[in-house]
Amino acid sequence: WGRDSFISLPGLLLSTGRYEDAKSVIRGFAARERGGIIPNRIADPKHPEYNTVDGSLWLIQAIAKTVQASGDRSFLKEMLPVIDRIIAGYSKGTEYARYGRKNRIFMDQDGLIVSPAQATWMDADPDGRDLPVTPRNGKAVEINALWYSALRFAAAQHRGAKAERLSKLADTVKDSFNAKFYFEAKGNQEAWGGSGGALRDVVEGDPHGDAIRPNMIFAVSHGGDLLSPERRRAVVLAATRDLLTPYGLRTLSPRDSHYRARYDTSKPPLEKDQAYHQGTVWPWLIGPYADALRRVREEQGWDAARIDAERAALLAPLLGFMAASPEGSVPEVFDGGKPVEPLVNFSLEDPKGVAGALSGLPRTQNRGGTRSQAWSVAELLRLLREGRLLP
Repeated sequence: WGRDSFISLPGLLLSTGRYEDAKSVIRGFAARERGGIIPNRIADPKHPEYNTVDGSLWLIQAIAKTVQASGDRSFLKEMLPVIDRIIAGYSKGTEYARYGRKNRIFMDQDGLIVSPAQATWMDADPDGRDLPVTPRNGKAVEINALWYSALRFAAAQHRGAKAERLSKLADTVKDSFNAKFYFEAKGNQEAWGGSGGALRDVVEGDPHGDAIRPNMIFAVSHGGDLLSPERRRAVVLAATRDLLTPYGLRTLSPRDSHYRARYDTSKPPLEKDQAYHQGTVWPWLIGPYADALRRVREEQGWDAARIDAERAALLAPLLGFMAASPEGSVPEVFDGGKPVEPLVNFSLEDPKGVAGALSGLPRTQNRGGTRSQAWSVAELLRLLREGRLLP
């Protein structure tokens, strides 16, 4: 799996010093890039499956982090043509075939990326009927946050006219992103708990695009200066109140009429996949959430020790589950559960932080999906390393 590999790579390979393995994984997918798209899945090496918009953008993230961790600038030079082809493909427009039709990925006039249905990580399609539960067609929030990050990274690697062109395009993306995705909570302050605002999940596409989902957190964790400090705080606050649980982030706010609190692995796909991205908690999302929270805390003036302590409290439930589970690992998903008062009314100004809100909460969410999942394990390991919680 393309996106899974690159989301997992920093935790499983970089935080453990396995730099050559990381480069090998990257090279394997980069060699199969076609029109700027990397495979979403390689079951048969002779016939890789191309049906994702985010895989290529996560590849660029993995390249940047591998170079940063290893210090190997020659690897960056080797991969730069691949990065350039991805950006060119998305800018000019590219496509892949699926279900007997062409599916286009392209940059609109506003600089934002448009992608087809079932092209992001929320791609559940019960029984392969071409009826994705969360189509997310149009301009998806995390896709365009990653797109902005890719443009800034590529611009920094070039000089002259090309660097200037990429920088100007990134500026356009930033303006369009803020104009179209961010919204203030008006006339619904009580339901929002007065959080102030959030990011839409999809614009100009999926009719349920105003849903509050965890994908908005990537604009803070991976978006650089995409949002202002005030908007970064609003996004983190909204995510904490609507989506945070002891075991990760929900995929949909419980206030949404589409919310499904229970994911039952034993049920057939046609039934269980209705909940897969409609409220079910994914542990791997604790990674970008923790990164976004750390960024907000730094802007609030918290010192490193205080930030690390909050991160430790954030990870404690997952670590406890891992220690107690027969597999000694972290699963794919957990139930979404019910909202709890300490999180619903959470304030970033509370001196106890997230630790206070999570303290004493019941651990009633059932696990589901695979019993050990790569990106769940990877993000937990990465956070432990980066937070100086492991030697």
